[in-house]
Amino acid sequence: MTELLRQPAFQEVAALFRQYLAAAGNGHGAAGIARVLHQYSGRAVIVEDSVGQVIASSGREGSSRASDERHNLGSLPEKALHAVATHDGDRWVAVACPRGDVLCAISLLDPNGQASDKDLFGLEQAATVLGWELLHGREIAEAEIALWGEFATELLEDANLERIRSHGMRLGYDLGLAHRALLVVANRPSQSQLRDAVGRVMSHLGAKGLIAMRPNGVVVIIAEELKWAELVTMLQSEFEAKVRLGVGGRYRLEEIKKSLADAEFALALKSSAIDKPLALYDELGVWRLLARPDAGDLETLVEHWIGPLIEYDRDHHSELLKTLVAYLEEFGALEATATRLFVHRNSLRYRLARIAELTGWDLNDPEQRFHLDLACRAFLVRQALDGSLPSLSGATEANGNSDAKGSHLLARRLEPERGAFAANSTRARPRRPGLS
Repeated sequence: MTELLRQPAFQEVAALFRQYLAAAGNGHGAAGIARVLHQYSGRAVIVEDSVGQVIASSGREGSSRASDERHNLGSLPEKALHAVATHDGDRWVAVACPRGDVLCAISLLDPNGQASDKDLFGLEQAATVLGWELLHGREIAEAEIALWGEFATELLEDANLERIRSHGMRLGYDLGLAHRALLVVANRPSQSQLRDAVGRVMSHLGAKGLIAMRPNGVVVIIAEELKWAELVTMLQSEFEAKVRLGVGGRYRLEEIKKSLADAEFALALKSSAIDKPLALYDELGVWRLLARPDAGDLETLVEHWIGPLIEYDRDHHSELLKTLVAYLEEFGALEATATRLFVHRNSLRYRLARIAELTGWDLNDPEQRFHLDLACRAFLVRQALDGSLPSLSGATEANGNSDAKGSHLLARRLEPERGAFAANSTRARPRRPGLS
């Protein structure tokens, strides 16, 4: 054994192994190990993560940790052996999979086919050390995340993008892949029960997502595109309660907070306008246009077309604005509107006549109905953005009150000198024929 340990070859192997360990131990990780292998073999080295994205390289012009260049790992054996060099086109590649899951692949570029056995042995050693280094890093990341909650909570709350990227890579999440945030809310207060129900439904669908509890519901962060209507139906069945689902837009994982904001906005808007169990931000259409912060003429539009209704409902605790929204959404169908509002047809006719009288607009005129519809949508959008979350389920909810959390637009109506929402009920309005 003593003689064996004195052999130059063994000394060389031990020295190389120590260099790999030193690179990993000094915090240089994949980049340090790639640099040691490049110096040892004199050949360019590339390290890729489990999805084929270059995370480190050495000896190759133009490569960087943030490179978007990808190599096809599909030629590797389905059940690759850990740290065994395999020839793959113009390179030799060794996969690091110490416990079965592929953590990364390290490649030695050999376009001329001149790599020696010594080079391949160095490659396999590099894959061995790199595999255990990444596995150790993954375990550390999992332990760290357990201290402050799930990775989803970190994505939604942590402003340190570098830490998020580091944990994401160690946990196997591709931050460059587009994800959505889903917000599930229910009419029962038990958030933990809702979270468990969401987890069971996701498991039943075979969908992989991160789940986190938030003050206003349960958030799911997911890259897959599901049948959202089917998902909300399953949630309602599993939770045995009224459940509503908001689906945000698609963003990079590190920007998922934007998707959650989309989902919250869609839910707030739909609860005020339509009250359906599913709210898709991508399908809001004109609602998204109305939500633009630079749409300065919208307040003038609202005041001009439905200002008197807002003021009348506020002063008389009536439901004229709610009636107008329902009437427009039912395309002027009296029977459907009356059924939706739980009122008699004659009561509905009276309300519509009162709306025409107060506003001066003809609800039978297509152009005027279009502008009334647009004004109602603009009003509901601004309320949703201001956080008042109106439901249009009653007069005070639909049309504002003196509560400090009421609509910013309504607050402005109470102060005529402040802007476009100033009351101007004395303005002459064109009169058109009444309702037929």
